[in-house]
Amino acid sequence: MYDNLAEEILSRVLLNKCEPPKLTWSQSPEDPLRLRVSLVCLYRKGAAKFFYDMVARWLIPGKQLEVSLHFATYYKGYTVSEIVLLLENAKDIAWAKHNAPFLEKEILMGVHSIYHAKKILELRGLSLDEKTVLVQEKIAAMVRRFPRAFDYDIFGEMQHLFLTSKEDFKAIRGPSEIGRIVFTLYLFRINLEKKMAKNPSKRHVCLRLKKTLLHTPFGLKEVLSIFVGLNFLKEHELFEERHFLSAVSQFIPGIQSIPGSFFALEDEKHQRFYLDVEKPTQRPFSSCEIKELEKGLKAKIRARVEQLVPPVFMPRNEEEVMRGILTLSHQLKYLRDLPQMMISFDEQTDTELCFTVILVRILHPDSLPIKELLGSGKLSDSISIDRIKVVGMLRRKHPKEATVMRIRLPSATFLRENFSVDLLQARLELVKEMKSAFGEVRDYNGGMIAKQSENFKALKKELRKDAEKHALLLQNFFHAIFPAALSTTLDPKLLKILFQMLVDMMQSSKETVLLKSKQASDYLFVMTKLSELSLKQKVWSRIESLHIPSNELLSMQMQVFDTFYLGFLYLNPARDKQKTFLETIPESLAMNIM
Repeated sequence: MYDNLAEEILSRVLLNKCEPPKLTWSQSPEDPLRLRVSLVCLYRKGAAKFFYDMVARWLIPGKQLEVSLHFATYYKGYTVSEIVLLLENAKDIAWAKHNAPFLEKEILMGVHSIYHAKKILELRGLSLDEKTVLVQEKIAAMVRRFPRAFDYDIFGEMQHLFLTSKEDFKAIRGPSEIGRIVFTLYLFRINLEKKMAKNPSKRHVCLRLKKTLLHTPFGLKEVLSIFVGLNFLKEHELFEERHFLSAVSQFIPGIQSIPGSFFALEDEKHQRFYLDVEKPTQRPFSSCEIKELEKGLKAKIRARVEQLVPPVFMPRNEEEVMRGILTLSHQLKYLRDLPQMMISFDEQTDTELCFTVILVRILHPDSLPIKELLGSGKLSDSISIDRIKVVGMLRRKHPKEATVMRIRLPSATFLRENFSVDLLQARLELVKEMKSAFGEVRDYNGGMIAKQSENFKALKKELRKDAEKHALLLQNFFHAIFPAALSTTLDPKLLKILFQMLVDMMQSSKETVLLKSKQASDYLFVMTKLSELSLKQKVWSRIESLHIPSNELLSMQMQVFDTFYLGFLYLNPARDKQKTFLETIPESLAMNIM
């Protein structure tokens, strides 16, 4: 019976002695909604199932067609198969006629080659069960082929991906893409463990970038897949999708992640990540952009590992508040004196920064109530007034009014690139808002902060584009200057020279120990790179033995990842003393002098 049917299909499809593979389409004249699709090809395992899946699921995309008959058999060295479909309406017929030529090409290509069949199914999309099986097969083949690189524990990581990732994550990625995620993150783990065993105190970062096609409901979409592995050096370190995007956006502003694409494998000592990103314009990534990311992204990732800190709570000392009120009150001696303000940091939670503000002012006949002045500002909802009272009289007829208030600011507004909270910037914003409410006020305990802020802005203006490019490094450099008073008074042009020496040393030199010096404007600039803390301490010890006055020597010390940088600006123009200072850094450190 089956042989007779197979012979009938064979003779009908291979009419005029056509060479297989061959596929035919036919409609019943009596019933146009009944569509017969027949296939004859040289026997290949799985060809009949491939033929069935392609016709039933993809003749009309997005619609599973009703199959009234499916016949498949092995006959005379051929796979002979036939499907009878029941279409619903004229619209289905039109869709089928439109898609049939394209589908036929894919079917004939797939039955001719198992490799092409797998690729076509990946592009067309598989059920998750079928996809899981194919991923397992790919991984098993890799383990058998490369037993030294892969062990059977890779299946545990594959299982973790399937259990923890969402259905959409797996649905829009083919078996090859999912397998690549498992392979890459597994090799990252092996690589990280080897590097950590060799140098446990260093931050190690693995990175891989690859263009990927996602099979979305709207068609193929090209994105950039980023694989990252890194180790943790301290307890409570954190690296999440927001850190990831912050690092990448330094190279491509406005870059955005594909929703649901972030996947992480967490371990006690290291973590591995996967993320798909796209440009705001959704244009493809150029080879130049990818090369730039490969060159600089590791450093940006290292800089964005966040150190979680428990919320800071420091109960307010009322004795200090009273002392502050008295101090500010004594500053008001004349009617024209500005309101006096004192700001102190109180508390940090996971979402807010809390400050105590003491404001003492002279009440004039036309002075508005404090609550009215504060009620119209941006911080009106964030201010709680503890007390308002008169603390004295000026010339026995003008009251001195003291107000103690608490102001809460959202900490997320003041996060730096490395996700640390910038308390200085929060304080400056607070001063700005208080001046907006009260007019000009005197920031009693913020004079040096204001001067530092002015000089820092001048330094950024001198550096121009470099200030934006190295924003976090510049901020750390400026606030590492000692003595701090020099950061408020020194010419920004001199600070610019020292900072550029730091950047040049970080970017160009691979030596672990290095010293670079420069003379400009009659001053001596020195930048030192050291790989060990003990070497840094030796240098400091020798320099301190010179007993240089604090107003003649600016120093700066920073740790960037695993390296220490010491910078000096010797402000004594005497050349003999400059020579002595430079020679003081001991030759026993085996430095490369530049």
